[in-house]
Amino acid sequence: KLTHIFACGAASPVRFPLFLLLQVLVALAEELKEKSSQEEICESDDYLNFGLLLPTHEWARGLPFSDIMEKTEVMEGTIVRTVIRLEETCREFKDAARVMGDPHLLKLMEDASFLIKRDVIFAASLYVT
Repeated sequence: KLTHIFACGAASPVRFPLFLLLQVLVALAEELKEKSSQEEICESDDYLNFGLLLPTHEWARGLPFSDIMEKTEVMEGTIVRTVIRLEETCREFKDAARVMGDPHLLKLMEDASFLIKRDVIFAASLYVT
C-alpha cells in the first residue's frame, strides 16, 4: 500500500527515504489510533491518507506542475489547495518555533516554505482586482 501512493494509472514507487518516513508516520498513527480508541477520540479507521504526498513531494523537489499532472489523476485544484495549505502549516510551525525559541525547527520550516512557495501555485490570480 505504501509503495504506490500516487493516484494514477501507472503507479510510481516511492523513493526509499520517503518510504522510511511513511513507515514511521504509519507506526505513529497506529499508536495514536490505539491510544485514542481507548479515550474514544478517533472515530474513523481511514484518517491517514497519503494520496497527495507524492505530488506534493515532487512539487517541493522542483518538478514543473505540468509534469506532476501527467503522473496523476488528481484534479489540479486539489493539488494546488493542498500545497497552499501545506505552506500555511509551515508558516504556523515557523511562528511556533519562534515562540518556543527553536532555531532548528524555524530553519526547517523556512526551507520547506521556500521550496513549495513558487511558480504557478502561488502566482497572483488573474481574476483578483
